[in-house]
Amino acid sequence: MYDNDSSKQWNERLREAMLARDKSQTDISRATGITPAGIKKWLDGAVSKPKFDDVFDVCAYLEITPEWLMKGIGTMNEKAQPDSNMVSIQQVDYSGSCGFGVMNFEDFPEIRTLEVTPAWFNKNFSFYNPRDIKIITALGDSMEPEIRDGDAVFIDITDRETLRDGIYLLVVDGEAYIKRVQKLIGKKIALLSTNKAYKDIEVSLDSDIEIRVLGRVIKSLKVIDI
Repeated sequence: MYDNDSSKQWNERLREAMLARDKSQTDISRATGITPAGIKKWLDGAVSKPKFDDVFDVCAYLEITPEWLMKGIGTMNEKAQPDSNMVSIQQVDYSGSCGFGVMNFEDFPEIRTLEVTPAWFNKNFSFYNPRDIKIITALGDSMEPEIRDGDAVFIDITDRETLRDGIYLLVVDGEAYIKRVQKLIGKKIALLSTNKAYKDIEVSLDSDIEIRVLGRVIKSLKVIDI
């Protein structure tokens, strides 16, 4: 049974954990790569929805759970334990650019496993098999406000054989993008950004440009929403 520490703000729980673990802003910065200025913004309450990966890195360093830090669920010293009733979704070391593209690895090495309740999974992914979903991290702002920089992006890796209108993770000439795909006349597709500061990209499927579809985006979330 979980306790509830939700009366506090998440930055207050972060301060509490740092004090209990005898860790400073500098310690966290060195361990996670988050800038000291970024940590200070967290502690000052200037960031309401921190990046998915950053939260997990800080929680791993301080030996606390994201559920406790962000929502006050459980206790500070309660480690997340595997539960046979939980549903596992794999996060992989594959970044999707919501901007100008980013080179990636081919073998999708696992970073961590997100454990969620069956009720949460069915609410968000009722028609999917958890083995077919991978979590990646969005980089850049070209898909804002639909997908924000640092969001956890859930990809259906089975949906890649036939392009239809929707948001996909694609590799275009060796660089990965998260873009909305629109089919055009004449064996062409357009890669569209939600943020209109970015120009649309038109690609001919008959050209020498290599296009690989890695999966369809089915949801994006901040860690606070998980």
